[in-house]
Order: sequence, then structure tokens, then C-alpha cells
Amino acid sequence: MGRTKRKGFTLIEVLLVVVILGLLAMVAIPRFVQSGTSAKTNACQANVSLMNSQIELYAVTNDNTYPADQAEFGSLILNNTDIFPDGAPECPHGDSYVYNATTKRVTAHDH
Repeated sequence: MGRTKRKGFTLIEVLLVVVILGLLAMVAIPRFVQSGTSAKTNACQANVSLMNSQIELYAVTNDNTYPADQAEFGSLILNNTDIFPDGAPECPHGDSYVYNATTKRVTAHDH
């Protein structure tokens, strides 16, 4: 009497694979979510840095004159197609960029 070869997996083997895949997903999914949030925050910081550089460039080419307030910042810097030909930078989180006339800088967001 010979034994026949089995062609499938036992229920225990299948359950073990499902449990292992579940554990891997538990570790991997939060990291993917966190990396997306981190990328948005880094993009926002890059936008703030870019706008501050453009404010300085504007001041250098206009006799050290900086925008006086948020409205002037919008019209002279953000909506200037020579500075931003593709349109003003937008915060990936949906927040607005605020110009501080005292420091002559766009303030960074707390994300």
C-alpha cells in the first residue's frame, strides 16, 4: 500500500501564510501613510523657501523694496508670471501662505 502524493495545502499552512501577510501589512501600511504625509510637509517647506528666495530676488532688483503687506505680496510676487510662470505655489495640505511684512518672509506652516 503506497501513499499518494498530496496536491494541496492544509488549512494550517494557509492560515499561517494569512497571519504572516497580516503582520507584514500591519508594519508596512502605517509607513506608507507616514511617508505621504512627510512628502507633503517637505513640499510645503520647499515652497516656503522658494517664495522667500523670490522675495529677496524681487527686493534686489527693485532697489531693496519689499512688499508692504499680504496683498502687495500677492500681486508683486505670487501672481507675477515672470516669477511664477506656472502659477503661485500651493500648499499640499491646503493651507494659505502668509507673508509677514515685519520679517519680510513667508512664515512656515506647522504641519
